[in-house]
Amino acid sequence: MTEEEKRIGSNMAYLNGGAILVNFIIIALLIGPGTTGYNETYGVFTDILQLVAGFSAACLVVVNGKLWDWENNFYFGMMTRIVFVIACVQMLYGVAATANANSVFDTTFNADQVLAMGGATQWFQFVGFGIYALTLLSVDNGKLPGWGRSSGYGFVILVLGAQVASLFGLIPEALFVPIFVLGGVVLYPIFVFGVGSAISKS
Repeated sequence: MTEEEKRIGSNMAYLNGGAILVNFIIIALLIGPGTTGYNETYGVFTDILQLVAGFSAACLVVVNGKLWDWENNFYFGMMTRIVFVIACVQMLYGVAATANANSVFDTTFNADQVLAMGGATQWFQFVGFGIYALTLLSVDNGKLPGWGRSSGYGFVILVLGAQVASLFGLIPEALFVPIFVLGGVVLYPIFVFGVGSAISKS
């Protein structure tokens, strides 16, 4: 791996985790967690942050693939490719609602509907990232710092457990929200920061 790839990978890890944290703060404090649909005031910011998160995730998984040898680890290599596609989907939908809301042309769907289309893919996105993290942890040979590994396993357990339970309607909304915050907004960024640290020190 080149020094430039290390620099890009570590920077993208911090950018990915940071974008997710800032996006959550906007949703929680400015928009309101109970609000549905496209927000005309802050929607442009959350859309841009989603685009940034998708792009940084795509860059990160490519660098991770090199560092953790995706060519010789089948399941990790497969999930790397799947999550790369998921990140591309995130970019496709990243600013779609805002672009639709501000389009100078007549549109078939309104911004709320476009936002809902992207949201409909989120169940598998979370599962995909959870399985990807699990495969990365399974091939890690000491590159990740201890706190990165611990947060990674915590993220995997929470996100996969919550998503599978929610698929069958086994988890109430009151419990799902704190699990989502702990797994997706706290443990995932910490795990990603640990990945960035591993890349920079490789």
